[in-house]
Amino acid sequence: MKKIVSMLMALVMVLGIGCALAENHGALPPYTFNAGQEDPVLGAVVNYMLTMSGVTVEEGGVLIPTPIIVKTEMNKDETEATVWGNFWLFSYSRNEQNGKILDEKSAAECPGVMKLEKKEDGWTVVSAEFAGDGDDYYEDLKKFANGDEALLKEYMNTTGRDEGSYLPQYQRAAVVNYVADNHLDIEAYQEFGWEPVSVIN
Repeated sequence: MKKIVSMLMALVMVLGIGCALAENHGALPPYTFNAGQEDPVLGAVVNYMLTMSGVTVEEGGVLIPTPIIVKTEMNKDETEATVWGNFWLFSYSRNEQNGKILDEKSAAECPGVMKLEKKEDGWTVVSAEFAGDGDDYYEDLKKFANGDEALLKEYMNTTGRDEGSYLPQYQRAAVVNYVADNHLDIEAYQEFGWEPVSVIN
């Protein structure tokens, strides 16, 4: 009798662990931008970013666009807009040991400028230009700023995780919103080699 009880308890423990692993390692839901009605221009930018290349999304992972907008200009009748910013892309997957942590798997920095038009069905990105690599990078940022030193400085504040950079707060906000919108049990995200960043408010 004791042997049967022990076997049953062992089976329950195995099944329990299996359920926990399945829960922690489930596929992540796709990203959607829920504030698009409040800010339709930003919504169009984010939707365009979802079509951009530059990061690899693993099976069961998710792409989270993280735009850092530094300037937006509208024409007089508000049918055209120009948006300057750094249009960061991040892909995440659940950590294999702790499914409540998102591992940052891939990232792409895309500083540039987008032009949008308001059509019958809403705002659409009609052109996008991004800074090149190497020597072209800074020269392209200067070209995008077109002599506006304040805009160029804002660009430089979006380009990494150094002190003074806007990126950490924008990245955290994007993950916090994604987790909240999808009612996930995620507690933190983590870049390889760095400490986890809590997303619990």
